[in-house]
Amino acid sequence: MVQIEPIVGVNQSFNIPIVLITFNRPDVTKIVLDRIMEINPPKLYFFNDAPRDGNDNDAIKCKEVRDLANGLNFTGELLTRFEEKNLGCKMGESTAMSWLFENEEMGIVLEDDTLPNLDFFYYCQEMLVKYRYDTRIFSISGCNLVNNWKSDIQDYHFSHFGSFWAWAGWQRSWKHYDVKMPLWNDPQIRQLVLNYIPTPEYKELRSTEFDSLVSGYNDTWDFQFWFAHYINHALSIVPSKNMVRNIGINRADAVHMNEESPFSDLVDSPMHFPIRANPIVIPDYDYDVAVVRKGYPYFYETPVFPELPKPTFLQQIRMTIGGIIGKKGPIRAMVNLFLGKK
Repeated sequence: MVQIEPIVGVNQSFNIPIVLITFNRPDVTKIVLDRIMEINPPKLYFFNDAPRDGNDNDAIKCKEVRDLANGLNFTGELLTRFEEKNLGCKMGESTAMSWLFENEEMGIVLEDDTLPNLDFFYYCQEMLVKYRYDTRIFSISGCNLVNNWKSDIQDYHFSHFGSFWAWAGWQRSWKHYDVKMPLWNDPQIRQLVLNYIPTPEYKELRSTEFDSLVSGYNDTWDFQFWFAHYINHALSIVPSKNMVRNIGINRADAVHMNEESPFSDLVDSPMHFPIRANPIVIPDYDYDVAVVRKGYPYFYETPVFPELPKPTFLQQIRMTIGGIIGKKGPIRAMVNLFLGKK
């Protein structure tokens, strides 16, 4: 078990294990690996999925990625896991994360294209320690998908929509993860989850994602972890300023984002140290809505969270008069009688 003391800034030592999940992109892997070496973690779990059957290019690229690990000049403990059979995105990434959390109480998860700044690592360490035993919190995101959110008054907030582009968590929360997510097929549990989600558009969005996952249409690992958050009434910590760039989007070999992504504008910003504690452990629904509004028209034909139309001039007059009259009272009763309302 890792023994860690609370920290107050980047002058402290770094003591958190990291897992790096890779496949067939040695160029971006090298960039992220170099960043990890800058922080010099005590332990690095290096996972590489196997080439797809009959794909000669995969075989070449995966070997290049594995050579990066084998040739690494690293003073910490290096553990490698090179798969012999291709697992794919869903099973590959979830297997790598389970490998980490089966062996560590807490840790940081990076994929081959998620490039955090150095402050990210110390921020994760401090949050991991601070919320170590707080079961209300399941994950710590390094990515703020709208770049900046109320950073003038806080350094982090709580969300139902923490991004998993570079994140940290605990063994205690990962134990609730189920890659197959069978509970979603239970009508009662499904309804409870939808009742928990705050808006109609958000409910529809999650229903679509979860349905595609359990039906086998979507080959991903992250919907399942969001589901685990929901059924355990758990939250994600999100920094007020983004600290991670995804350097793999808008590429021909991108897994999910191989077109022009709305998140191409993400820039990494430093964290404010010492980090100001946020005592309001309540999800910021406005942030969640802002993320969905920004990203999901890209994924769906019908944009979610459409902007409400502005009232016409006559509607504004009616609304003003209605506000003066009020909802109850003798004047309202007379108006309703005149309009034929009961």
